[in-house]
Amino acid sequence: MAHSLPSDRNSSLPELFDTATMPPGDRLRLLRDAIGSAAVPVEVLHHVGPDEVSARGTGGRLGRLSILTITTTPLTVRRTVRLARADPEPSIIVELQLAGRRSVVQYNRRTVLSPGDLILLDARRPYLSTSQDGNHQHSVRVPRADLALTDHALARVAGLRLGPRNPVANLAAAYLTRLVGDQRLAAEADLDVFEAPTIELIRAVVATQLGAGVLASEPLENTLALRIMEFTRQHLTDPDLSAAKIAAAQNISVRHLYTTLSRSGIVLGEWIRVRRLEGCRRELARSAMAGRTISAIAHAWGFGDATHFSRTFREAFGMSPREWRALYQNKQRAYALTTTPIDADVAS
Repeated sequence: MAHSLPSDRNSSLPELFDTATMPPGDRLRLLRDAIGSAAVPVEVLHHVGPDEVSARGTGGRLGRLSILTITTTPLTVRRTVRLARADPEPSIIVELQLAGRRSVVQYNRRTVLSPGDLILLDARRPYLSTSQDGNHQHSVRVPRADLALTDHALARVAGLRLGPRNPVANLAAAYLTRLVGDQRLAAEADLDVFEAPTIELIRAVVATQLGAGVLASEPLENTLALRIMEFTRQHLTDPDLSAAKIAAAQNISVRHLYTTLSRSGIVLGEWIRVRRLEGCRRELARSAMAGRTISAIAHAWGFGDATHFSRTFREAFGMSPREWRALYQNKQRAYALTTTPIDADVAS
């Protein structure tokens, strides 16, 4: 008997995989590889026969974040020690349960998720996720350096059910549901514009879960990397931002600054350059910025030389800033032509 899957037709994200299009003989392997590519590499054990396995996935990018909506027949997903250690970029995964019940084990904690529950998983550590009656969920993968959580804080919250008793978790659940399902949001800027607020909302969920005093009571040295990156993030548009300025703000030497960041795998100059480029890319795609010149946007994000900015942008994204802007202007025009004005809809 075939298992029916919850509908995800309201997703605004492009389709990444669908077992209905996979050759039956290769379906299990292709599905495992597809999940690994869209989220993190895992081992998959299905609880139905090979002919009954069914799964669909949609996904997209939010700047450096990746978002995935997946619907499957019953299965177990295992993130092994070997797979966790082999991951080149440490990351955090936030999952929102949409339908079905699921058991998740990490940090020796077993949590049962129901629809509406959130959970945060540390992809550097093994975990086990089991669904006996089918599964439907959203997940967001965040580079660990961007979330800037200490090991101690992460160990306190990873694997816990973040449910109705956490009001910020409820807000995050509603936000993710709207983000994935609203076609108008997806048309704005390929979701890149939502990178920063998504990160901040996830951090707020963690802070609320732990209590305001827990993060504040961390030893200063343990939170130094977090404070460095927070200061740097808030001053990305400062053209005079430098290692010396960041170090001075934390009352440490430049050498100590680089040593602290290296422990988290962060290369400061590259981190700043990438996020400034992504800031420019978001603003170039926004319709509200259509009247602002490319050079003005680049200058506002700390790029003093327009030629250097254009060359760096092309190297990073495969097209010039002008081509990127034109691409999204055309996308927004096409979306406007296919959207019925509210007044006309009401009048009819």
